[in-house]
Amino acid sequence: MTTPPEMTAFLDALLARMSLKEKVGQLNYPSGSGVDTTGVSEAVDTPVMIRRGELCGISAGATVGDRRELQRIAVEAGPNGIPLLFGKDCIQRYKTGGPIPLALSCSWDLDLIRRINEMTAREARADGININWAPMLDICHDARWGRIAEGNGEFPFLGARIAETIVRAYQGEDGDMARPDRFMATLKHFMGYGLARAGRDYASVEASVATLARIMEPFRAGIAAGAGAVMVAFNTINDIPVTAHRVLLQEVLRKRLGFTGIIVTDFTAIDPELLHHGVAATSREAAYLAFKAGVHVDLVSQAFLRHLPDLVADGIANPDAYTHPDGAFRYGPVTEAEITERSRDVLVAKWRLGLFHDPYIGMSEALRDAVTYTRENRALVREAAAKSLVLLKNDRGVLPLKPAGTLAVIGPLAQDRIDMQGTWAIDVEPDHSVTILEGLQNAVGKGATILHAKGCNIVNDPSQAARLNMHNTFMPSVVIGPHSPATMLQEALAVVRRADAILLCLGEAKEHAGESSTRADITLPPDQRPLFDAIAAHAQATNTPLILIAMAGRPLALTHEAARVDALIWTGHPGNEAGNALADVIFGAVAPSGRLSQALPRNVGQLPYRTEDLPTGRPIWGAGVDVAGDTEVDAHGRHVFRKFTTACILEGPHTPLFPAGFGLTYTSFTYGPLAPSTTALKGDETLTVTVEITNTGARAGVEVAQVYLHDLVGLTSRPRRQLIGFQRVELAPGEARTLSFVLTPDALRYPVGDRLTDYTMAREPGAFDLMIGPNAEEVQRLRFHWDRT
Repeated sequence: MTTPPEMTAFLDALLARMSLKEKVGQLNYPSGSGVDTTGVSEAVDTPVMIRRGELCGISAGATVGDRRELQRIAVEAGPNGIPLLFGKDCIQRYKTGGPIPLALSCSWDLDLIRRINEMTAREARADGININWAPMLDICHDARWGRIAEGNGEFPFLGARIAETIVRAYQGEDGDMARPDRFMATLKHFMGYGLARAGRDYASVEASVATLARIMEPFRAGIAAGAGAVMVAFNTINDIPVTAHRVLLQEVLRKRLGFTGIIVTDFTAIDPELLHHGVAATSREAAYLAFKAGVHVDLVSQAFLRHLPDLVADGIANPDAYTHPDGAFRYGPVTEAEITERSRDVLVAKWRLGLFHDPYIGMSEALRDAVTYTRENRALVREAAAKSLVLLKNDRGVLPLKPAGTLAVIGPLAQDRIDMQGTWAIDVEPDHSVTILEGLQNAVGKGATILHAKGCNIVNDPSQAARLNMHNTFMPSVVIGPHSPATMLQEALAVVRRADAILLCLGEAKEHAGESSTRADITLPPDQRPLFDAIAAHAQATNTPLILIAMAGRPLALTHEAARVDALIWTGHPGNEAGNALADVIFGAVAPSGRLSQALPRNVGQLPYRTEDLPTGRPIWGAGVDVAGDTEVDAHGRHVFRKFTTACILEGPHTPLFPAGFGLTYTSFTYGPLAPSTTALKGDETLTVTVEITNTGARAGVEVAQVYLHDLVGLTSRPRRQLIGFQRVELAPGEARTLSFVLTPDALRYPVGDRLTDYTMAREPGAFDLMIGPNAEEVQRLRFHWDRT
C-alpha cells in the first residue's frame, strides 16, 4: 500500500498539535454509555470523553442519528476535531440476515460470499459503522467450541480463499474505503483461538509450530488482501497470552506476515484478563505488557488511558526500573515516540476510511433505508441459504417432495423466527424473518395441506432457556410453553398420523453456539430426543417419508438420527429467508449444492477431528487386534492379518459420519480418469491434471470437485490429505465438462522449524499423491514425483 504524501503531511501536522494524553486517547476504545457487552466493562460518559479526546472510537449509538451526533461532537468539540471509529461485530451480515459463516462456507461459492459481504458493508456503513470486528478466521477441529459457528470450516486453504474474498468485499478490490458502501475488515482472532482445549471457550492452546503455521494461512491471505486491522485472541499459546505475546505480534504478525495496520485487543483482554492469566499483578503491568507486545487499541478496559501517560513519565524519571530481565517492566520504558507511532497508525486507518475528508460518510437515514432489507438483499440471502444447506441423505429419493398431499411440519424450530438467525445476529430484526413453516406454506399455496405441531421445547430447563435467551435483543426465542412435554408429543403424533410425509425441524437455538457457548455433547439437545424417537418409530411403522432438518451452529453428531430418517439436511442457522430457501430445496425449485466445510463426527469421542490429520505409526488400516483367518492386502500391497479396528474406537468406526466436502444433490455425477501432464516434475515446473465430470442424472446440478495432496515422505510427518484446490461447476443433464487443476511448486511446500519466527517452507524431492473427488473420502489418486533438477 502506497503512502500518499498529502496524508503524511496532514498527520505530521496533526500529531505535532496533539498532547500525549490525546495521542493515548487514539489508543482507547471504550464501551459506550450504559453499553456492557461482556459483563465486566465500565460504562462511560461518552460525550465527555469525546470532548476530552480520550477515545478513538466507541460502540455507543443505537441508530445512525445517534452516531452522527457523536461524530459531530468529535469534529466540532473534540481536541483537533479527530473523527471517531464506530465498530460492530457484523459477522457476514448486518440488518439483512444471511447464513452463519460456517454454513455460508459450505456453499464453496466465493462469488456468493463476496456478494453477501458487500451487502453487509453497504448496510453497515449506511448506518454509521466504519470498522467491522470481523471476519473470524479461526480454524477449529472441535465442534464443542461454540465459536465454530463464526468460522469458515476446518480447511486452511478454503479459509484463506474466503478470507481474501471477504476483505476485498468489505474494503473494495482497490482498497478504497472512503466510500459509503465499504468499511474496514478486522481479521480475528490472531491466533490459535479455535484450538482451545476440549473446545472450552477461552481455554489454553498448546500447538506445534507446524500447526500454527498451517492455521495462520487465512490470516496471511487476509493481510495480503489489505485488511486494515487484526484482533488478537483471548487465549494463551504455549503458556503466553496472545495479548502480551511480543514474538507473535511483532516478529510474526508484523515482520513475517507484513501486517501494517492496527492491532486491537478483544474486549477487556488487557484488564482484567492479563491479570486473570497470571502474567500481570496490576492493571498498570497489564497495560505495559500489552503495549510493549505491539497492541495499538485497547478495547473496553481503558487500561492504556489510565496508565500509559504515567508509564511515559516514570520511564523518564526511572529508566533503570524498566530493564530488569526478570521484572514485570522488562522491555524498556514506554516512550512518547512509541505512542506517537501507534497513534499515527490509528489515524492512518481513519484517513483510509475517508473520515478526515468527510466524517459523516455513509451516515444517512435515507441511504440506510435505501440499502437495507431491500428486495435484492432478501433475494441474495435466500440464494445464500439455499446454496449453504447440505443434503446429507436422500434414501428412496424422497426429495424433492411434490407440493401436494398432506405434509406434517413438526418441531420447535419450525415456527421459530429468531433462532434461524444464528449467533451474533445483533441487528437482525426477527419481524423480517420467514419461518420454515411460513416458507413451506408460501411455496405450496393451495396445492397441499400443511399441518403443524411444536412437539417439544428446544430445552425444558428454565435456567437453560434463560441462558439461551440472554442475547435475544428483541424477544425471547426459547419459550417453554404451557403444555407438558408429554402433551406436546401426543399432539405431534396426532398430526403425523394424518400426513403423507413428515418434516421434522430440530436442532440448536442460536445461542447454543457462539461465544462462551461450549457444549459437552454435540448431539441434538436431549429434550428433543423423545420427539424424534416417537416420530421416527411412527414413520418406520407406516412407511411415511421422514425428512430431518437439523438447524445448528456447529457440526452435530447425528449418528442416531441419520440411521432412522429417509432424508437429512444440515442447514446451519440460515438467516432471514430460511423458510423460503428451505422450501425452494424441499420442493425442488432449487437443487441442493452445499458441501460440508467441516466433517460431521459420529460422536463427541472423535473430537477434535481433523480431516487433514497426520498419519500415525499404526495407521487405521492396520490398527487393532489380529484374528485368525485369511489375510488381506493392505494399501501398500503387503499381506496382513484382518483386524478388528474397533480395538481403537470401541463404539464405532474411525471415520466421520459425513466427511468434509460431502453433500448430495438431486442428480448424480461421474468422474473420468485423472489425466496428468506429467508424473515427473523438476524444479519449478507445474503439473496440470484434467478430469472430465459428467452429469449422469435427469436434472441440472452443481458439483464441487476437490483436490487434496499427500507428501508421502518429508522432513516431518505430513497430513494424509491436504486441501489445495477446488472448483464449483454447474452441469446440465448429460453435460460433461473437463476441469483443469494446476499444481504449482509452492503447493508442495510445508512448514519446518522449531520457532514461528524463522521456520522455513520446505519442499523435498520424492513421491506425492494427488487426489481429486467429490469429498475428502471418495477420491481418485494419482502418484507423481518431484525432484529439484
